[in-house]
Formats: sequence, C-alpha cells, structure tokens
Amino acid sequence: MSRAEKTLLRHDKSVHVSRLALLKYVDVRRLIGGQVLGQISDAALSVILTTQLLLARSEGPTNTRLMHMVVAAAIPLLIAGPVAGWLADHFSRRTILVSGQFLRIALSATLIFVLIADWSGTAAVLWALGLCTNRVLYNARIASVRHVVRDHELVAANSLSLMLSSVSGVVGASIAILASRYMGVTAMILVIVGHSVAMLMWCRIRTPLGGGAEHVEVTWAEVVKQFRHAKTRYSIVATSSHRLIFGGILAATALRVDSLATGTTIAFGSVVACNGLGSFLGTLTAEWVNEHLHRKPLTVLTFAATSMSTGLSCAIDDRFAYLTNVLLVAFFFQNLRLCTDATIQSNARRGAGGRTFAAYDLSYNIAFLAGIVTTLAFETNAGAISLMVVATIVASLGTAGLFVMRRADIDQDEPDDENDQQLEPSSLGNTTQAESVFP
Repeated sequence: MSRAEKTLLRHDKSVHVSRLALLKYVDVRRLIGGQVLGQISDAALSVILTTQLLLARSEGPTNTRLMHMVVAAAIPLLIAGPVAGWLADHFSRRTILVSGQFLRIALSATLIFVLIADWSGTAAVLWALGLCTNRVLYNARIASVRHVVRDHELVAANSLSLMLSSVSGVVGASIAILASRYMGVTAMILVIVGHSVAMLMWCRIRTPLGGGAEHVEVTWAEVVKQFRHAKTRYSIVATSSHRLIFGGILAATALRVDSLATGTTIAFGSVVACNGLGSFLGTLTAEWVNEHLHRKPLTVLTFAATSMSTGLSCAIDDRFAYLTNVLLVAFFFQNLRLCTDATIQSNARRGAGGRTFAAYDLSYNIAFLAGIVTTLAFETNAGAISLMVVATIVASLGTAGLFVMRRADIDQDEPDDENDQQLEPSSLGNTTQAESVFP
C-alpha cells in the first residue's frame, strides 16, 4: 500500500454501519420517529399558512427572491440560534424536546382560531415563534443523537436523520395540499395530531440525553476553550468556509441563469431544486464516504472539487453547466457536513455539547447567508461570472489552506479519526457510548 493510499483511504479501521441497522435501537426509533412526525407536521403547517396568508409568495426578480430567502432563514437563526445551545446544556434535552412539541401543539391550536378570525399579523408572529421553536428543538435533538448511538455510528445516524427530513418535507407538503383543499383552515387539526404523536414518542425515550442535571455544568470559559481543540477548530473553519463559497456560487448561479434563460421563475426554481437534489444525494453517500476516506483528505478534496467544478462551469458558460455545478457543490458539501457534524458531536466536551454544536451550526449557516448577500451586493458592478471566478479562486486557496492546517492536537494520544474509536455498548441498554466520551 502506497503512502498516498494510507493518507487518503481507510483500511480495516472503520466498522460498516447501515442506517437501517440503527433502527434496532428502540430509543433511536423513538428519537427519529418523533423527528419525522414533527417535520411532517411542520411542512404541513407551512403549506397551510402559505395558502392562507401567502407569506411564502416571493414575487419579483431573482435578486429579490434571494433576499426573501435570506430574511426567512435569518429570522429563526439569529433569534433562536444563540440561545438554543445554552438551553440544550442547562436543561434536560428530553424535557426540551417534549416541551417544545407541546408548544408546537399550542401554537397550531391557536392558529386555527387566528386564521378563522383573519388576524394575519398575529398569525405571522405565531409562525415566526414556531420557527424559533424548531431551531431550539433541532439543536437539542442533534446534541442528543450521540447518546443513543456509538461514536462510529454518528455519520450514519445523521445521514438517516437528514434523509428522512427531506422525505418528511415532501410528505407533509403533499398531505397539506390535499387537506387544505377539502378542510380549509381545519386542516390544522392534522398538524396538531402529528405533533401530539411526536411528543408521545419523545416522552417514551428512556436513555439519558444529557443537559441540566444529567451532566456536569460547564462554564462559558471552558466552552470557549473547546474551540482551541484542533479537530473542532478545523471542522468549523472548513464547513463555514465552504458554505460561504457555496452561498456565493448559488446566488451568482441564480442571477446568471436568470440572464441566460430570461425567466426568473425558471432560474430561481431550478437553482433551488438542484441544491435540494444535490444535498439529498450527498446525504445518501456520506455514510460510504466516511467509511472509506479520512476526514482531512475528504475536506481537501471537497474544496478542490468545488474549485474545479465551478471553474469548468464558468468556462462553458451554459445554464445547464451552472445548474449541474450547483448540484455537485451541494453534493460535495453535504458529504463534508455530515462528517464534520459527527466530529463536532464526538469531540464536544462533556457538559458543552449543546453550545458547541450551536456555535458550529450558527457559523456555517451565517456564512451561507453572508455569501448570498455579498454576491447580491457586488453582482451589479462585477457580474455573476466574475463572482463565480472569485469563488473558484477562493475554493483553491481553501484547498491549500486546509491541507496545511493542523487537524489533530500535537499532545493528543487519541486516534486521528473518530471512526477509529471502537467503543463497547454500556450497561444502560441502548446508551451505547462510554459515559466519558459524551457531554
């Protein structure tokens, strides 16, 4: 075996983990089941409110649609994102999940009366509150995953979760479209039922999920220290940098395709669809990629592939080439993201898991929005193609920088990769991680 192969590929180190095999753990089924039902209900709620209030309608040129997307994503991210990690560490995560579902039920029930009374402003405020609640629940749930699976199963668990999220969105939207046609506002009853069943599933989780009295309290100073660890720092820098580049590529592509296709609906819709498809395909392959490639080479290859793909699309200057590039970059990022998610989860300090993951989640999501806004700000003067060339150059620089950047702490005795840690199940049934590993 050559030195290059040893550096790039895993050989007999990682254990194959099937996404479906994780469902043999009863608490994994309950955690994922509650997530799926909650997300189906959320998607249905969004469609119903869109139908009633037309808040999701985005008229105007492509740059206006992109700004609407940025605002819609930024509201829950900036309002609830900073406190979500603190809540996940200072209160029982199981209690947060159950209480959050109860709040979703109460909001949905209230929305029935608000919509009947035609109080559009109040309905919009309640919807925004629901989106913020979703952000808190997401952080609590993602910080809980590591307590119900083993370290080397984290990528498969995250992949399963994201894959089912995509399916849940389609199922929930389809149900809402049919229900709204025949039931009108009262279709909200289906949302309440879905959230109620999800709450019952999360109530039945028996494995301690951390948070509050279930782990030791960690001060903010110790949380900040967590980001000095090489693996955590490398993961955040890599994921946020790529997401910043991708935000710029996505916005520039939408604007360029708009000018080539002379149809704003075609341009914006096609870019969003390619982004979604690429992300879904990346979710499917991330498990295999994680089992066969070491994390650092995967990161470097992701940036290199992004640079080459974007540069090639600029050279061809065809709308189908640009759309293919969006699909590929979304695919590359999703593989990278699922692996870095697992790195953050498995290396977060005990008692700081919620805040560590929240900071990581905030950093790459804000970077994505910043990439879109920056492109919109300079596109008029620079042009979409020039901005994509800049993204190509930045991705190339990222390739070199992340190749040089150290990923492992010099004084660490632990394995270089999380999948090298083969931990035995504990005596707590489905709590399959050694307690010293998890926050």
